[in-house]
Amino acid sequence: MKQAFPSNGLIIVFAGIFMLAFSGLTPAQVKLTSFDWVLPTYEVAPPDRNPMFFKGESYQGASKYIYPYAMNDVITDRRTEKAWKALKLENEYIELCVTPAIGGKLYYAADKTNGYNFIYRNNVVKPSNIGMLGAWVSGGIEWCVLHHHRASTFMDVDYTTSENADGSKTIWVGETEPRHRMRWTAGITVFPGRSYFRADIKIHNPTPLTHTFLYWANVAAHTNENYQVVFPPSVTVATYHAKNSFTHWPFSTEVYTGQDFTKGVDVSWWKNSPSSNSFFAYDLKEDFMGGYDHGRETGTVHIGDHNIVKGAKLWEWGSGQRGQATEGRLTEKDGPYVEIMTGAFSDNQPDYSWIRPYEVKKITQYWYPVKDIGGFRNANLEGAVNLEPREKDQVFLGYCLTRKVSRASIILKNGDDIVFTGEAEVSPEKSFTRTIKIGAPYKFTDLYTEIKDIETGQVLVSYRPADITRPDSLPEEVKRPPRPADIATVEELYLTGSRIEQFHNPTLNAMDYYTEALLRDPGDIRTNTAMGNIYLKNGDYQAARGYFSRAIRRLTKDYTRPSGCEALYLQGLTLRAMGLVEEATDTLFRATWDYAFHSAAYLELARISSSKADYQTALDRVNESLLTNTGNNSAISLKASLLRKLGRTGEAIQMISGPASGDPLDFRLGNELYLLSGRSGDNAKTAMALESLKVKMRDNVQNYLELAASYLNDGFIDEAEDVLKRFPGKNPLVSYYLGYISHTKGNRDEAAKLFREGSALPVDYVFPFRLETADVLKVVSEYFPGDARPWYYLGNLLYDRQPARAIEAWERSVSLNPTLAVAHRNLGWGYYRHQGDGTKAIASYEKAISLNRNEPVYYEELDALYEMSNSPVSKRLALFEGNNDIVSVRDDAFARQITVLTLAGKAGEAVEYLEGKQFSYREGSSRVRDIMIDAHLMLGSKFMAEKNYSKALEQFIKAQVPEEEAGGSRLGNRNYQVDYFIGSAYQAMGSRSKARQWFQMSTAREAMGSSYIRYYQGLSWMALGNSREAEKAFNDLITEGDRQINRSESRDVDFFAKFGEREAENARLSNAYLLKGLGYKGLGKVSEARENLQRATELSSASLYAKAELEGL
Repeated sequence: MKQAFPSNGLIIVFAGIFMLAFSGLTPAQVKLTSFDWVLPTYEVAPPDRNPMFFKGESYQGASKYIYPYAMNDVITDRRTEKAWKALKLENEYIELCVTPAIGGKLYYAADKTNGYNFIYRNNVVKPSNIGMLGAWVSGGIEWCVLHHHRASTFMDVDYTTSENADGSKTIWVGETEPRHRMRWTAGITVFPGRSYFRADIKIHNPTPLTHTFLYWANVAAHTNENYQVVFPPSVTVATYHAKNSFTHWPFSTEVYTGQDFTKGVDVSWWKNSPSSNSFFAYDLKEDFMGGYDHGRETGTVHIGDHNIVKGAKLWEWGSGQRGQATEGRLTEKDGPYVEIMTGAFSDNQPDYSWIRPYEVKKITQYWYPVKDIGGFRNANLEGAVNLEPREKDQVFLGYCLTRKVSRASIILKNGDDIVFTGEAEVSPEKSFTRTIKIGAPYKFTDLYTEIKDIETGQVLVSYRPADITRPDSLPEEVKRPPRPADIATVEELYLTGSRIEQFHNPTLNAMDYYTEALLRDPGDIRTNTAMGNIYLKNGDYQAARGYFSRAIRRLTKDYTRPSGCEALYLQGLTLRAMGLVEEATDTLFRATWDYAFHSAAYLELARISSSKADYQTALDRVNESLLTNTGNNSAISLKASLLRKLGRTGEAIQMISGPASGDPLDFRLGNELYLLSGRSGDNAKTAMALESLKVKMRDNVQNYLELAASYLNDGFIDEAEDVLKRFPGKNPLVSYYLGYISHTKGNRDEAAKLFREGSALPVDYVFPFRLETADVLKVVSEYFPGDARPWYYLGNLLYDRQPARAIEAWERSVSLNPTLAVAHRNLGWGYYRHQGDGTKAIASYEKAISLNRNEPVYYEELDALYEMSNSPVSKRLALFEGNNDIVSVRDDAFARQITVLTLAGKAGEAVEYLEGKQFSYREGSSRVRDIMIDAHLMLGSKFMAEKNYSKALEQFIKAQVPEEEAGGSRLGNRNYQVDYFIGSAYQAMGSRSKARQWFQMSTAREAMGSSYIRYYQGLSWMALGNSREAEKAFNDLITEGDRQINRSESRDVDFFAKFGEREAENARLSNAYLLKGLGYKGLGKVSEARENLQRATELSSASLYAKAELEGL
């Protein structure tokens, strides 16, 4: 609640002291507060209960894998007051807030000395469909770990807090990401007497496999026409996503990602980029970046070792109308923002780095506010400095420090001459600024300035301007890889496949390149290892074994002891997974001879010994593992368990106390502390350890399953059982795992009881993803051969890994229980996506809807199949009739309903349904604006045919649906088409001047030749009497149509696409014939027009404008 204070200055000061005293906050002290923060919130509907599998879709330039998450993309316009769990850290200079239930986002950070939010604060939770799963909110710092806008960005994450010996306090957030089962944590620390906060990021790969990851801190800052993004002065080039475009920085003189800066534009200023754009600093050489508001005289500085924190990026929606319309959807009153992002182990997006088995990556970053110094030319942890030339041989000098320095010495030198020296108190609250006259003409690069702490003699910050040479040429852009057959060498084929894997590119398949490599050289070590690794990750152990065997055969030819043992290590994992323990042991020992796999292989050997209850041998082996990877918590926690088993309780506690305090969200370490406390006999301490662990695990079923799985993989069955029995809820997988444990112990009756209990629970949101679960489900099905549930769950587990086996499992499931609607729906997905059998897919979806008509996603997916199979519009219409209440829940299903109504000549009904409908914004090209325009244009055209021109005009004007940045039409600029229709209505009404005005707007800029919109521009040129431009437009359409018909489909897939799916071939060809048909119609060649437009409708009954224009012939 806001409180009004009297205007009397003395009372305000007294009130401030009073509040400080009663808050318990004194200078040089950090306060941590946990509270429920009530914020206006636009509700997000519960996640979709149906599993969502990979469909070749791009998201942020990488593959959009949803499973095992649930889609969370139904966002309502219901505004409520919601209490969010909030954790606040503050000292005398700054205040920050973290929201664990919003993805662990650092929600804002404020400079208490001037009230400026130096990290953007959004005072409303207003999600849009920007995240991988859907819901995403702007502002704060989003921790983009493993993937950009990671899947859990709007989900609860694990959290806790700690107090540190130096008086600082830390908020910890983190999670285990299910797709790769990697852990990340972020520790956000505020220190006494400092204006910065620190983020300690830890990414731990606790798996035996190599993965790739991305890390970017997505930092939002308030922006306006006075805002400038600051890259270090040495940054002279910026690049776009995937490095497929470059421009000079900060003065761009290029056409960059479609924006024309050729006249010379300082793109570091927000106001100068009217459209959305990304600028990545190219070849960062300094440790700072940030932004500055020259109007408010305040800004944000980021500090990070540029050798690790290599990425610096500006993202903006754009200062133009479209960008601001989009930003208006993300907040209510808090205004636009820029993202001044920083990336580690990466300098671009999508740009993934490798992380090896059990490897730990650590990142340290700092942020702090600056003020009153007009920007900054250099910065470090002590502060920031700005030095700028002024008129009349003067310079402006400013310093802002991150701590109070009572006696600071400031000097400015021109060559060897000191032109200014002074002493001042400088602090986060009080900056030093001075305009200094040099006294004679000078060269800026001859200047040098520094600020020193007189009491310690430490130089805090310094700056010497450098000669910066603008490069004459720009770096080479990344190109799409050639076809496998066109690549010259096996090595290049391997490297290309590896890069595709590394970046999760959805448009190409690494296997195609590896297969070509093996056709040329079947024994190639690297390629066989890469292929085997893919099969191993997917759980196809037999296939993996074959590839590794071929690699090992060449590696060890003539009894060679190989220098690189990756294939041996991975073969050891494969053999263990197949139950061939002795062979696995022998192979893993040979892998330990390679330093690169010494630690990982010994850890696997320790697990084998532990699973045999040979704890001493296991301890010896885990000690070997730790010799070459001391930071691996997986090995540390196993060692703690082994010491506990051997009765060495005190040693175990001493060993894990440090790692547990340094990583307080590691639940295995926390559970060991609990178990070790129990051994000590201290009941109070044991109860406290258990309660602390329970709170951190927050009743999240995946936390319990992951912890139990880690114990099972180490052979500790009792510990796994104890963990699962502590789970307070009901979940089929928990029951199955407990039953599996009972089965392993020989208690068949208890196992059967637990298996029955699991299968009696609902299937909603049960998305198994651990390969270990396949063994559990196998045992369930052996106990109960007539139970459909384990087969259904097995299909879910396997589909994105082994789709053929998944389909077999679902088929088994529906044969046992024909009423399981979701299994029929999954079969429909698999039949089309994997087998390419549209007929079987449609039958399965129709069966699913007959069993359960209340799932809107079924309608969306089935109608997509109807469209791709070119089903009659009448059949598509029948699907939606009487189901508007169901499909209108989801934007995608509702959009399809509107499309079908418009195609079926029911545009009036479509417009009626659209009335008052609020769609959620979705980043990337969206269907929504197109279907709204189409409905209004078709209804207006109907009125035109009826000579009801005023009603036609009304609909055409309503077709002026505002554009939004990064979410525009897939078809080009629809405004030109709408302008033509409005002009034609005015012309029919006899208003020639208005008609001419709209026709001129339609022709103001040339539309894309690849879009049918060009046809309506041509008609506008005709109406304006310019037949030459009209004929050019029509001929362009014919040329483009021919080009699209004759092109190779696969080579035209956008390798750099950030969003979306590939277009179906029949729809692509239909569009090509549409272009030709419209071109011929414009030229008055009726027979050619009819032939091509008919071909367009034959290829796709969904070609709305082919149908509409054909009717006019």
